[in-house]
Amino acid sequence: MKLTIKHPFLCLPVVSHPKDTRVLKLFDGEKLLLCVYFPFGEAAADNGTYSYEYLSPLPVSEWIGRTLTLSAEFPAGFEDAVTQTDELPVSSEVHPAVHFTANAGWINDPNGLVYDNGTYHLYYQHNPFGVNWNNMSWGHATSTDLLHWTRLPVAMLPDEEGTIFSGCGLTNEHRDEIQAAADSNLYRSLPKDALLFFYTAAGGSHDSACSEGKDYTQHTAYSTDHGLTLQKLPGAVVPFLKTDNRDPKVYWHEKSKAFIMSLYLKGTEYAILRSTDMLHWEITQQLTFETANECPDLRPISAPDGTEKWIFYTASSEYFIGDFDGFRFTNYSAGKRASYTELAYAGQTYNNAPDRIVLIQWLRTQNPERLYTGMLTLPRELELIKQDGEWILAQHPVHEWFDAKKAANTLFHAADTTSCQAELTSPAAVGIDVSLCSTGKVSFSILGNVCAYDAATGIFTCADKATQLPAGLTELHLIADRGILELSAKQDTVIAYWELPDDRTCGTITVNADTPICAEAWTVR
Repeated sequence: MKLTIKHPFLCLPVVSHPKDTRVLKLFDGEKLLLCVYFPFGEAAADNGTYSYEYLSPLPVSEWIGRTLTLSAEFPAGFEDAVTQTDELPVSSEVHPAVHFTANAGWINDPNGLVYDNGTYHLYYQHNPFGVNWNNMSWGHATSTDLLHWTRLPVAMLPDEEGTIFSGCGLTNEHRDEIQAAADSNLYRSLPKDALLFFYTAAGGSHDSACSEGKDYTQHTAYSTDHGLTLQKLPGAVVPFLKTDNRDPKVYWHEKSKAFIMSLYLKGTEYAILRSTDMLHWEITQQLTFETANECPDLRPISAPDGTEKWIFYTASSEYFIGDFDGFRFTNYSAGKRASYTELAYAGQTYNNAPDRIVLIQWLRTQNPERLYTGMLTLPRELELIKQDGEWILAQHPVHEWFDAKKAANTLFHAADTTSCQAELTSPAAVGIDVSLCSTGKVSFSILGNVCAYDAATGIFTCADKATQLPAGLTELHLIADRGILELSAKQDTVIAYWELPDDRTCGTITVNADTPICAEAWTVR
């Protein structure tokens, strides 16, 4: 199929429940631009139209005026459904208000989190061509308030080195401290406001259509237009080490003037690598954590007494607190879980966020009957606090959530009551704060979803699931947002997430208790 490119986006018709999946390739002459597993639907009947659920836009502005070739075994009618547009297609679905989702398609791990000149960049694992995991790419969105996101064109797509697995982003602010390397000075030649990215090229992964026989290796990319387009650099900066080596997270270590990479190896094994030139990396430590898995994030965090600690955060929300000297992490704590449920996964913190540490995690939601699968948590600010003589990680909603509350629409605000009720008449995120006695019971009905907490036992029931929380919690903070419920308590050291079976956007919200409570509810749009 020959296509003369006239517009910035080439839009391919996607079905969410395909008849079959075939390899689709896009060429510029002999040069391969795209190679993915693509879901195809039923062939159109004679003189009929091809049925699909959404259009997946490929950014092709650099090929305007050229003729590209789209190659696959197309069902009848597919070619007629391929279009070109000047703008990104927008789904008609109502999405969560403050929990990021893709316009359409699958998402998982947040990637490349970097703050640049007033903008928070969010890249993320994305399958633009279906609602299931496949064709791992980097999607992209930006925000100035961490609540409302602008979706942008896909940033990196699979190539012959593999699909684009998880990685990180950072600014080039330490350019002048990068040591010159004999074989390249590219990083030193880039401007200080360039953005740098590390990612795993997942060669040979079963979601990769064109990298058979390749290994997982660590690669780099950069942007000189404030993250809008990413340029991949050829070759691997870290070659294959072990079976599943992936998920590089890079941080500048000021005291020893070097870049530090934490990297997942396999099973429960991790490595710490060090470089002074961004090109040559030396393993300085290998670590094993018995129950941790994937997506390491090693970074400093200040304690309230002014001392600096280091936290080693992992995909399973298990974290470890210790010290780091630029070469080795010394762990001083047993692993602690940052969440009481297993819905949140693969968290990553922002590089360069001013005066705070911001964490975003993937929520492994199913989102049935939606054209998107998966969402991300409300961003939270990390703080160490001491409870019962040991350091605990607190995860506070970003201050922008509380800023939005000041201008929010109050649904109810009552003291010394046992029952509150309000109607939500248009889509919004809903915050609910409840103060109760240490042995009380409180129940919530949130747009058709029933949840309850028994302070005497610590059992929280939601979506027909019982979760053991600490008993005696007297302050509960809930955030409900189309299909998701977040709970925090005990100075935000108790965190839990649930997918709500009913994701309606309007309806009744009630709070009932067996003893008098204080309750407040409000909306954020």
